[in-house]
Amino acid sequence: MKIFVIARGYPSKQEPTWGCFEKDQAEALSQLGHQVVILSVDTRFRFYWRKIGVNIVEKGGIRAYNMFLIPYALLFFLPAGIKDRLFAWQMDRIYQRAVAIHGTPDILYSHYLRCTQMAVHLRNKYHIPLVGIEHWSALNIRPIPNNIRCMVNKTYPQVDQLLAVSEPLKRNIEEFNAPLKRRIQVVHNMVGKEFDYTPKTNHTSSLKIVSTGRLVYGKGFDLLIDALHNIKDQLPEHWQAIIIGGGKQKERLQQQINAYSLQSHILLAGPKNKAEIVQMLQESDMFVFPSRGENFSVAVLEALACGLPVVASICGGIRECIHEGNGLLFPVDDVDALSAAILQMANNKSHYDRQAITDDCQAHFAPQVIAQQLTTIFENTIKATKSVQ
Repeated sequence: MKIFVIARGYPSKQEPTWGCFEKDQAEALSQLGHQVVILSVDTRFRFYWRKIGVNIVEKGGIRAYNMFLIPYALLFFLPAGIKDRLFAWQMDRIYQRAVAIHGTPDILYSHYLRCTQMAVHLRNKYHIPLVGIEHWSALNIRPIPNNIRCMVNKTYPQVDQLLAVSEPLKRNIEEFNAPLKRRIQVVHNMVGKEFDYTPKTNHTSSLKIVSTGRLVYGKGFDLLIDALHNIKDQLPEHWQAIIIGGGKQKERLQQQINAYSLQSHILLAGPKNKAEIVQMLQESDMFVFPSRGENFSVAVLEALACGLPVVASICGGIRECIHEGNGLLFPVDDVDALSAAILQMANNKSHYDRQAITDDCQAHFAPQVIAQQLTTIFENTIKATKSVQ
């Protein structure tokens, strides 16, 4: 099958996580024998230079085409419809270039609402079936902003098959009552093949806690610091919490750590690459996920894949991957419940079977599992669209 993935972008040295979901799924689909091409239009405003025109990256048998002309924000004076047509035109240009080299795709596969909006233009112009998958956390906002509601109602009804990464996100989308062609299906995010369990050789009485994510309010790291302060005297003498990631709240979080005199226990480690994250997860005893709102956390899957039991807030699709055998749940924004859950897990960490946690995660969220689910959906969508033509 020839698949054109309509993505936000492709990971780069400046932004290694931008477009990483799309890239990882593209690689998994390629491993099943599909021919996969990634197309993206960069609409962002960034304070670093980017090549004007089309940039091509080829890695692992997958070619990615990205076009950049002008950031969306610099066109603020134009009506939204004109801006949307401008970016759809850019997507059309790189689509034609990709077709000239690779041939016409069997299916279009778009990630996120804005990309799906551009993909709809290709679907309608070239009559290629379109499957769109939604990850966007903005669809969890209540009340939904009018501009997003308008995008949803214009875009989703034109998609041949719509997917969501969690059941709660599926329900949120269904609240729009847009006339979809088919029922929304759930396909979870997948965990990278780099993440796996390696047994620790030295078992000590110390406690190592790890958490990852952008240092922004929504990720709830301030709650984690408060919780650890609450129970610091009940934890083992030698305990450490490492928070991996960068973001605009770094200074504020460091001030909070300093105010509690926890500098020797809590470390803001900054951004890390995948290999470094894997090593830090494998060396830890538990993973804490204090987020105030998610759809379906890849960070949690990465921790589970490394055999870590997880303490997580009950948000998004977290109940779809956390159960009594691999973690504990607490209500969003409840510091006391988070404190109790961390302490309970710290006192019972040896009761968790880390190999079993890894095996369970891989059975449901490994690349080949998610790629096969997508393949079946693509095949069914192609058959269904042919039957109505």
